Amino acid sequence: MASEKEIKRERFLGVFPKIVDELNASLLAYGMPKEACDWYAHSLNYNTPGGKLNRGLSVVDTYAILSNKTVDQLGQDEYEKVAILGWCIELLQAYFLVADDMMDKSITRRGQPCWYKVPEVGEIAINDAFMLEAAIYKLLKSHFRSEKYYIDVTELFHEVTFQTELGQLMDLITAPEDKVDLNKFSLKKHSFIVTFKTAYYSFYFACCLGHVRRWHHR
Repeated sequence: MASEKEIKRERFLGVFPKIVDELNASLLAYGMPKEACDWYAHSLNYNTPGGKLNRGLSVVDTYAILSNKTVDQLGQDEYEKVAILGWCIELLQAYFLVADDMMDKSITRRGQPCWYKVPEVGEIAINDAFMLEAAIYKLLKSHFRSEKYYIDVTELFHEVTFQTELGQLMDLITAPEDKVDLNKFSLKKHSFIVTFKTAYYSFYFACCLGHVRRWHHR
């Protein structure tokens, strides 16, 4: 028998194919050929849903808690709306990981080759990372443009992205892969990297999005 955690995860995963279809439809609207649409769908499916999904699921959980409901008490339309916000964080995570793996020259991610290591991908992964990030704003505009909190949520994504990139910059210049200098390390730098590179978008952001969505639907 599936656990409550597994049931939550499967329901959340059930929203993602609709997101892929929607994003691919936007490519078709721009006149992109099937080859490009298939590539984009492969990138989305390869890089986005394979992790633990804690960030995206936390958005849903936060919204449900603040609504005094359990997740399974959320109606399908209500659930899908907040799940899309959760998937936007997972897309942000995917964008960061694809880029980070190239910068760190990593080999594997989540038990499979890093995206840039997949045959025929290579440096195309740079553009694919940009497209993973751009997908966030396509989804926000499509589903939340008429909401009072649209600008707040969009600005939150921009701000948290910038904060995370500050953490990544500090990480890269403190411990470059090809020249480790222990004199550059300090507890202050470590704290900055942990806070900016991970904590903001992994913990604060997920709770904040669930709160914003609930606050405007009281």
